[in-house]
Amino acid sequence: MLGILRVEAIVIGVAAGALGSGLIFALLVLLARAVGSEDLAGLALTVAVILGMSVAGFVAGRMARVNGRFHGSITALVLAAVVVIVSRLGGSPTPIAAVLLLAFAAIVIGGVSGTIGYRCRYNDGSSSSDDRGSDPEESPDSAGQGAG
Repeated sequence: MLGILRVEAIVIGVAAGALGSGLIFALLVLLARAVGSEDLAGLALTVAVILGMSVAGFVAGRMARVNGRFHGSITALVLAAVVVIVSRLGGSPTPIAAVLLLAFAAIVIGGVSGTIGYRCRYNDGSSSSDDRGSDPEESPDSAGQGAG
């Protein structure tokens, strides 16, 4: 299974997820401050991490040649590991139950969004025949058929 792993899809997916998560968090914190509630920062962080994992999974699934669900899950799991590492370095205690819940959520969210990204890749009409295999119009069965 690791032979089909596209590392560039995972790296770009993690970068897109982290960037998306940071931007979403910044916008939600600004919105919470505009409303006047300082207590919404925790909710903003949770929403930003979940949406960041889904962006990461979508991007990795869209870049994957095969098995977008696998690439999306791995990418979201790497992003969850980054969140746990940053949390630990910041001095926040991270109980094992919270880490396991985050890992489970990352696998599910990344897998679903990776599958959606992979299916969008081949349904939008922008993919070339090189990504999917041989062109059905140039198959050996139809090459010899003609007028006659």
